[in-house]
Amino acid sequence: MAVLVVADHDNSALLPVVLNTVTAAKALSDDVHVLVAGDGADAAAADAAKIAGVARVLVAAAPAYAHQLAEAVAPLVVGLAAGYSHVL
Repeated sequence: MAVLVVADHDNSALLPVVLNTVTAAKALSDDVHVLVAGDGADAAAADAAKIAGVARVLVAAAPAYAHQLAEAVAPLVVGLAAGYSHVL
């Protein structure tokens, strides 16, 4: 089953910690997906697609995700979590 990595980013680029998290995810599964939730985060999503071992990038674009507050992103992650063995 796939592993979901919730990407940490500034809406323009991924933060370096995402690479560490993807490495950990690859130890759990060969099927790693990255969720980029933001507002205008297309560049961050493009960066995620370039990471070795990432099979799929999910993009959730909305003003509510601009600051990646837990109150906004948590319901999104909960809705996706059932399809994954782990969420990182």
